Amino acid sequence: MASTPLRQQLSIMRQSFFDEGILDYGQVSFLETLENEDDPDFIENVFSLFLRDSTRYIASIDKALETTPADYPVLEGMIYRLKGSSASIGAAKINDETNKLRGFFGEGDLEGAKTSLQNLKAEHAIFKQKLSVYVGMLKQAKLSEC
Repeated sequence: MASTPLRQQLSIMRQSFFDEGILDYGQVSFLETLENEDDPDFIENVFSLFLRDSTRYIASIDKALETTPADYPVLEGMIYRLKGSSASIGAAKINDETNKLRGFFGEGDLEGAKTSLQNLKAEHAIFKQKLSVYVGMLKQAKLSEC
């Protein structure tokens, strides 16, 4: 693959995600090894699926925290799913915030959980914006190389 200005920009952007702690280098590097000729869009697909699913999980957590009494089974399931999916793609800050949310939820501190959820939403918004741009640029780079 030739080094084009777009590829160089992608490389710089990717490194900035690691430097900022947004993504975990080890996990993303592992995922990149899974991309091959049979599945050349693996990384874009994994990131796109995470963005879609994590948005749904966070909305479900938000809704469950707003019900009275709080819907613990839904909360537990959604927090567990978000934790697993964020860890599996290396979304480090999302995973950290999800762990904090789990802690408040586990202690029965619903007010702390609500505050933690707001922090999680903020991190997720930043992540979603940056990763959406990155995925779009990856697709553009692959199309230009065909």
